Amino acid sequence: MHNAEYIRANDIRIGDVVTITRAGDVIPRVVGPIASERNGKERVFTMPDVCPVCGSAVDHPPDEAMSRCTNATCPAQLSDRVRHFASRGALDIEGLGDVMAEQLTELGLVRDIADIYALDAAALRTVPRTGEKSIANLLAAIEGSKRRGLARLLAGLGIRFVGEQTAQILAGDFGSIDALEAATLDDLQASDGIGPEVATSVRLFFDQPANRAMIERLRGYGLDTTAPKRERKTDGPLAGKTFVLTGTLPTLTREAASELIIAAGGKVTNAVSKKTDYVIAGGEAGSKLTKAQTLEIPILDENGFRKLLG
Repeated sequence: MHNAEYIRANDIRIGDVVTITRAGDVIPRVVGPIASERNGKERVFTMPDVCPVCGSAVDHPPDEAMSRCTNATCPAQLSDRVRHFASRGALDIEGLGDVMAEQLTELGLVRDIADIYALDAAALRTVPRTGEKSIANLLAAIEGSKRRGLARLLAGLGIRFVGEQTAQILAGDFGSIDALEAATLDDLQASDGIGPEVATSVRLFFDQPANRAMIERLRGYGLDTTAPKRERKTDGPLAGKTFVLTGTLPTLTREAASELIIAAGGKVTNAVSKKTDYVIAGGEAGSKLTKAQTLEIPILDENGFRKLLG
């Protein structure tokens, strides 16, 4: 029922009595209305243009079912955003996991991501079952996270389509969050591996006043919002080659593998296409591996990747 096109195609209205089945004998699925039960008071549903919780713009790509609020400070998604921001691939704040994130937001101690850096011992003592040692460790982890750099910050902000690899590319190409905030769609798409979908999502994020205000507060708390600008290599053993990473490699993180590719003159993208030269696949590789097999794109494991690097 998150899919406006499905609702429209099946003429499901507010106030309808509906038929429900168990899809795959497990998941409840609304099949459609029982027209004979209608009394004339039913109303046609229209997907809102703004978030009903915070009033921010809604992003609805034309080829997708989902509509999403674009405000990183929206109360309806705050707990998960805090947890994601503190996760290992982002700011890596040990001690700020699922339970703590939920407690901090429920108690009103964190109303947006930047509030994490306003926490002190007195505030954390109000969190149930939190001892002095845990408080000291969490505050130390929060302080240490300020030095993670732009790529980790971008990965933690929850910008749609911007995971660890894309965050690295953007950080290396733009060098600062100020440059990224000022970038046009054309500027963004000039980066290797950044297509129109990612560029539009990044631009949409920075166009929201609440997001810009949050970033200013993060800067005020002393977070490093810069990264060394990467010089584009036009030579090297992987020059001119495009790679996609999927799954978990035995000894390399995706971040490290991406750095090796870029240092060797190659480029990393998120999506598999006919333009992809190689897919590097580790354990638990998903749909990207399947698509690569369909397109007959060469697939490398970590050993094959290292051989290619020489």
